[in-house]
Amino acid sequence: MRNRIDFEMVRVSSESSNMGRTPQVEQVIRAVRSMLMIVILTFGSVYLIGGRAFPPHGNPLVYSLAMSWLISITIAFASSAIFFRMNPTFFSLARWERQGEIYDRAGLRAFRWVLFHSPLGWINANFHLRASRADCDRLLREMNSSESVHWLTCLVSVILAISYLLHDHAVYGYALLLVRIPFDLFPIMLQRRNRGRVRRVLERLAHTI
Repeated sequence: MRNRIDFEMVRVSSESSNMGRTPQVEQVIRAVRSMLMIVILTFGSVYLIGGRAFPPHGNPLVYSLAMSWLISITIAFASSAIFFRMNPTFFSLARWERQGEIYDRAGLRAFRWVLFHSPLGWINANFHLRASRADCDRLLREMNSSESVHWLTCLVSVILAISYLLHDHAVYGYALLLVRIPFDLFPIMLQRRNRGRVRRVLERLAHTI
């Protein structure tokens, strides 16, 4: 039985092999692109806030995007490995979201398109699937970890935004809250949608054994 997995933010290795590249070469390319994007976004964010996070300053939207990235990358480096090792059952989906229809909305489709057609999709090199059950399990853990990082980023950013609202920096607080939609909420919904699809693939594989 041939299982074809076609979901967003997952690059299947057979695509690259058709271009004459070995899986090892593709893995190196993905890692290099990911590191390059992380370095560019991190140094760019530090530059945009002038190397100074507090008090908020400059363009509120630019400041909020830069701070969101710096918070996110800090949390990712500190906690992603911990979330990866956690039992996947801890991240189980509710019954009403397992099929993913609840997340199949125009806004999320537009966000998915941007990831597919821009370097933003390079940030996490681990969102890549090789055709095996073990790799499906690994990918599921990667999605769990990524979603958890976004939840923590959202929590920290909301706390920071509230502090700005209470200390005469209201415009920065509102901008930081607004940025949560593309920066955290859409990624969380996309991860939950894709996790449901991966779980369905694993269930089909289990029935064929």
